[in-house]
Amino acid sequence: MSKSVIAGFDAGTSKFRCLLFDLNGNEKFSTSLKTPLKKNKDGYLYNSADKIIDTTIKIIRKACIFANKNNLIIKSIAFSSVAEAGIPISKNGNVLLDAIPWYDQRTETIRNNLSNILVEKFIYENTGLANNHFYTAYKILWIKKHKTAIYKKIYKWLPISDFIAWKFTGKISTDYSQAMRTMLFDPKKMQWSKKMLKKTKINKSILPEIVNTGEKKGLIKENLKRTLFLKNDCIVGTGGHDDIIAMFAMQGFKKKIAVNSLGSAEGIFVNTNKFEKKTILNRAKFISGVFQTNETKSYYIVGSILTSSLVIEWYKNLLDIKDYSNLISTIKNSEGVKKNIFVFPQFEFSHSPINENVTKGGIWGINTNTTKGDIYKSILECLSFDTKNALEFILKITKIKINKILCSGGGTKNKEWLKIRSNIFNKKLYINTNHEKVSLGSAILGGLAANIYKNEKEAFSMIKNKEIIIKNNSKQSKIYRNIFITKYLPNIKLIIKLNKS
Repeated sequence: MSKSVIAGFDAGTSKFRCLLFDLNGNEKFSTSLKTPLKKNKDGYLYNSADKIIDTTIKIIRKACIFANKNNLIIKSIAFSSVAEAGIPISKNGNVLLDAIPWYDQRTETIRNNLSNILVEKFIYENTGLANNHFYTAYKILWIKKHKTAIYKKIYKWLPISDFIAWKFTGKISTDYSQAMRTMLFDPKKMQWSKKMLKKTKINKSILPEIVNTGEKKGLIKENLKRTLFLKNDCIVGTGGHDDIIAMFAMQGFKKKIAVNSLGSAEGIFVNTNKFEKKTILNRAKFISGVFQTNETKSYYIVGSILTSSLVIEWYKNLLDIKDYSNLISTIKNSEGVKKNIFVFPQFEFSHSPINENVTKGGIWGINTNTTKGDIYKSILECLSFDTKNALEFILKITKIKINKILCSGGGTKNKEWLKIRSNIFNKKLYINTNHEKVSLGSAILGGLAANIYKNEKEAFSMIKNKEIIIKNNSKQSKIYRNIFITKYLPNIKLIIKLNKS
């Protein structure tokens, strides 16, 4: 007898992945390929639109072949992806330009040249975002300036997830989580921002319709079904921005929950009761956003630690340590900040709530008795202090109380770091053990679009999120609290002062 499965697709920065799950969220199949990237004649890097589709087809075809061999029916799929990057298409459906990667630096000049027109305060008040060059608006404006003929032909701009879904269904739309990252969306009015469009002089007509995440887009086209070896009708649901879809999969949008995403960079998300638009949050480099499905609307604030695991990787490479087990062994009998050694990890970018254009890292308090383990432990501690600083800032301003911190991302494999963080936060940490949360979240959204689940409550009653709990030591938490207040915060101010000198 055939069994139904749901598919989730994650078009990430480094890899494209497709996973099949049973209706209880158990992984049945996984396959991935490297994210397409090429250099064009103009010398810039692009995500090739043709290869995006070719790669997607190859991946899903593997999933379909597996399903056919194992008597599984793929009932639904949803596509999620990185945000900010997008692909412009013409009226007759031709790709006009490959995607500019979200992290690409070429738009920084565009941002800087418009600094008198697009000021930070105006952007924040109308979008909830900071004035960062990687947002979609600056990518469109780069095309307008450097690829004028192409800009004039743009019919629609589609985020990568929605570009793939359009190719598979013919439906043109995006969701609120992707719209949030364009810098052209008004989260208060839940529509494209008239004020931002006027300021940027971007034509509203090129922006897609915004729909709820998890809404049905359509069926996979018949010609593609044959290419994929897909034997049944498969409904495509609306996915979204990968970070937000991962939060959805973890049920991170519940009240009184903070989500700490630990990767090369780090995010600390706190759910709020309303859309927060306080000037003090903007000055401290926090952004506010909204996520909406067919059933719920969720508001959040995000703080960014932009050099997180990246600093750990730097230290590992500096010492020429081949694997993390050897690095962890250096911590034994090490003291770190308890020995008055502080590594300030704002190596390239300032971390919320510090708002400086230029920052440099620093190592404070070393002497001839300092060991490499002391420094490594301080790195783990000070990164955790940075996150604590951001989290406490949000909670103080919003007066929100949290009772649970969910952790996800590659950094959760570092158990020593998690123990330290738990003590510094003075809270239990709940580590979600599903390492493919974007794909799982996408699969659930596809299942909702296909009415496989009646609603989100039923979906999450069936999907079992497994969590590991890291408990804090109350004695250690008190010691860290004292160090945080009496040493860490004053020293952060001193480092910032030294950076300016």
